[in-house]
Amino acid sequence: MVASEEATSAPFSRPTVEILCSVYYFSALDAHLFNKKRVYPGDMLRNRRKDRNLACRECNMAARKAALVSEITESDLRLLRIFRAVAESGGLSAAEARLRMERSTISRHVQTLETRLGGAVCLRGPAGFELTELGRAALQAAITACDTLDQVRDQLNSTHDVVIGQLALGLADNCLTNSDAKITEAIRQFRLRAPAVQLHISVRPPVDLAADLLTRRLHMAIGGPSLADPRLETHWLFNEEAKLYTAAPVDPKADAAALVGRGYAVVTRDRDRHSLALANRLGAERCVVALGLEAVATLLAAGNCIGFLPTHLARSLSQSKPLVEVPQSEEWSYGFDFSLIHGVARPLSRAGHLMKDILLAAHAADASSADPGRARSGS
Repeated sequence: MVASEEATSAPFSRPTVEILCSVYYFSALDAHLFNKKRVYPGDMLRNRRKDRNLACRECNMAARKAALVSEITESDLRLLRIFRAVAESGGLSAAEARLRMERSTISRHVQTLETRLGGAVCLRGPAGFELTELGRAALQAAITACDTLDQVRDQLNSTHDVVIGQLALGLADNCLTNSDAKITEAIRQFRLRAPAVQLHISVRPPVDLAADLLTRRLHMAIGGPSLADPRLETHWLFNEEAKLYTAAPVDPKADAAALVGRGYAVVTRDRDRHSLALANRLGAERCVVALGLEAVATLLAAGNCIGFLPTHLARSLSQSKPLVEVPQSEEWSYGFDFSLIHGVARPLSRAGHLMKDILLAAHAADASSADPGRARSGS
């Protein structure tokens, strides 16, 4: 029996894609064994992900020829919203609480979207959750669609004195103990003025904040100079001071160079020019890497380390984990700006504009008296 042209060009089903991925992977494994090549466990994991993606890419390319999306329906938008929650949560199980759906229900919606698009949007299994090329395109389309609908909703509600929707705000770690940061006061005012807005707040490393702003997972963020990017617009909020600390007690005559000479390690942070410059200038042979300020504080409190911490954070730890400034280290102290940051190409919603106005006003009261020129934008 000869299959018709229509039948041979029909989109692959999800089980077919998974079978083809498995066949492709094990075929690659057989080739390694046949050629007597040594395969290391790490290489096998990387090769497995590469093979799964290659198999799905080939399946998707063949299937999408017969699954072009001619028009977007309300059902499509709902599927895209669900898929966006899954992708941003990192898997189906992780998205259950956010969507308030059971995993089986979420899985059915994802499969329906895959049928609609004609290919697999994600891979899941022992190798972990991962978006396919089609899935990454679908995620960006979902974010764009949600942004557009937010703008339409704001326009329709512009004549009413009410703000609704969602607002995702990202914060750099350990801003809470900085007395110059008026973030909690601003959030309190925002919730009073816009109680219908669903506010999402997350604390993340600076690198993640920048990436999530550019991929539109966050509407705005509050962070330091490491978020500088021409695609991001910044508005100064407050300043933070950092000094060189170590665990108490310490020899009052031992400066940073002397402590490193005694075997102290320098705590460095990824892409932090101050800690890296300190290690290079002192010629430190021992360095430890920390991700986040709490990790820096933990290493310092453990002893035999020197590193930079914001002064307000060191003071907040003084009762439980006494830290002292490294003697004769004034030259190493530095200050840096914290700013409100959002994407240049992504217009803020009414909720975003309201939060921006409240944050700027809350910090301008302190900044104007000290230095009126500091409250600036685009810096």
